[in-house]
Amino acid sequence: MARALSYLLCLLLLCSLAVLAQPEPVPDPEPELTMEQLEELELDFPELLQDTPFDIGFEMLQQLPTRNQISLFDNRFRIDGEVDEITLLMFRRPGSPSVILVRPDGSKINVRNAEEQQVEWHASRNYDLIQIPRPMAGPWQALGRILAESRIMVLSDIILDVDPLPDHLMSGETLKVTARLKNAGEPINARDFREILTLDVIFISTNNPDYDNFGRGIVQVAQFRDDGRGFDERARDGVFTGEFQLSFAAGEWVPKYLVKTPLYTREVEQAPVLIHPIPIKAELTKAEHVEAKHQLNFVVVNEEVKAQSLILQGRVRYPDGDTEAFSLQRSEFGAHRLQLEHRGYGSYMIEIQAFGELRNGREFMLTLPNVDFSVNLETFQAPELERLPEEILAEEAARRELEQAAAFPWGWVISVNVLILSIGGFFIWLMLTGKSVRDLLPKKKAAATADNNKPNKESEAKQGAPAAKKDDLDDILDLSLPDD
Repeated sequence: MARALSYLLCLLLLCSLAVLAQPEPVPDPEPELTMEQLEELELDFPELLQDTPFDIGFEMLQQLPTRNQISLFDNRFRIDGEVDEITLLMFRRPGSPSVILVRPDGSKINVRNAEEQQVEWHASRNYDLIQIPRPMAGPWQALGRILAESRIMVLSDIILDVDPLPDHLMSGETLKVTARLKNAGEPINARDFREILTLDVIFISTNNPDYDNFGRGIVQVAQFRDDGRGFDERARDGVFTGEFQLSFAAGEWVPKYLVKTPLYTREVEQAPVLIHPIPIKAELTKAEHVEAKHQLNFVVVNEEVKAQSLILQGRVRYPDGDTEAFSLQRSEFGAHRLQLEHRGYGSYMIEIQAFGELRNGREFMLTLPNVDFSVNLETFQAPELERLPEEILAEEAARRELEQAAAFPWGWVISVNVLILSIGGFFIWLMLTGKSVRDLLPKKKAAATADNNKPNKESEAKQGAPAAKKDDLDDILDLSLPDD
């Protein structure tokens, strides 16, 4: 019994070992795409990140103390001597090899020799995240199929500090921005530069199809100069102050600020912001007659705007060239209404600015689109006539027929047609009878009369012949001589 039990235990042990020894099923590897197939995919930036987790590389990127950047143009960039550390986030085509960096002295850094050169390199399927301490100053180059979404972040004593934009932005709103160029936390003395420093403000569309700015690309919003003019307080102090208007389509945008100097370039890209549509709608009601007035009602369509705090001001341009300023506050009926005088026919144009407060307490100023309309010459509607009796309608129809008959020369038409038919019938009769026109002339009758009178003339001639002969003899002269 004990021996049978031992055999049974050995058999169970062998079966368990056989099960454990079987290899786990390995999933079929995904087929590798060729480079031509990858080029045909034409993936954009969001699609490239769908299979990319927020791993250690992105965690390191989020922990950077500053979001200053340097521009990447044609896979080339320049590092100045003030940069302590750079972080490169190079997005590339899926399946393409990692990028290769070329230093100013011509030496190369890649993913294989990065550790030897004290460079942290994290390579993924779609991007390379590279951190280089104390980079060599001068022009650098990146080799590879790099996408335009790539970034070069710098950790430097020279930084561009820009105030963040407020919440709940609206199209047409005017914003004030302040940017500071600092070195080791202190404003840079820009008096040493020959040229005035400029700050470019651009907005980049996120190409989100859910918003109106889809496909709008890049919008150059403003350019500020550190020259002490306009809204800038002091010249060449490294502080840029100015205002710009959000006069472009509503939607999701990425604000970007850029400062270029002969020695270095700094860029700051802020988090995407959402610009809401214009919060005020203008409704026009034209005057129906000259004594009335045109009316323009302003309706708040954004719930974040406090309607009771809204103040509207502007000016009206009338057709006669005159201008009139106006200012509106919320009336006791809870509406903003503007009444315009009727000053003749032509074009009216209203320029409007709005001042108010949001529910979060932020005050705003925005410019509304101009409202223009035209008043045409007054037209009068013809009075409606009553239905005429049937007798009058018949009489009117008969009169019109008589007028038309009198107006047309029917007598001449009939006479000419009768004449044409007569002449045609006469010639047809001649052809059928075999006669000619000469047979119808009076000469035929004269010839017949002459034939009837011919015998009478012959008899008269015979009777008168002896007499004539006698007369002829009498006429002969006697030429004989007398006898003496």
